[in-house]
Amino acid sequence: MGCRGRYIFRSNAFSIVSKLLSQCKFDALKELVVEEVLQGLREKCSALPESHKRALAAESDEIMYLTPGDVGIYYDDNGRKFVSILMRFWYLTSANLPEESSNGTKVFQIVLGDDTAKDSKRLLTANYEFRREFTKGAEPDWIITRIEHSKLLD
Repeated sequence: MGCRGRYIFRSNAFSIVSKLLSQCKFDALKELVVEEVLQGLREKCSALPESHKRALAAESDEIMYLTPGDVGIYYDDNGRKFVSILMRFWYLTSANLPEESSNGTKVFQIVLGDDTAKDSKRLLTANYEFRREFTKGAEPDWIITRIEHSKLLD
């Protein structure tokens, strides 16, 4: 699979995980996200207002840009080989967020019908770190080891 294919995989994973996270469906995330991260997310999400929960969800067609951040290869004490990739995502949301609670930027305003119906969107950022074991014979499964949604899950 080429480089573009790997990005598509990660953007799809980001979209799926962010939607499950916004719905607080933590049991569905057990196979996708490490348990330590899930524990922190449970606590943070329970305190979020509904508008912030909605803002966590990123639809695939609302992802504007993604780029790899850090890429690392490392070995544990038992000689197992791992690769981790930190992906940065920029996505649009129409969730109603107060100006002071989000670092998102109003990207555009769409006028639907007449001047009284306006829909504004914000550009939000998220960082997800994906890890996979590359030791010979290991299952080729990726798991998410870090989830950050700027200002939403701080």
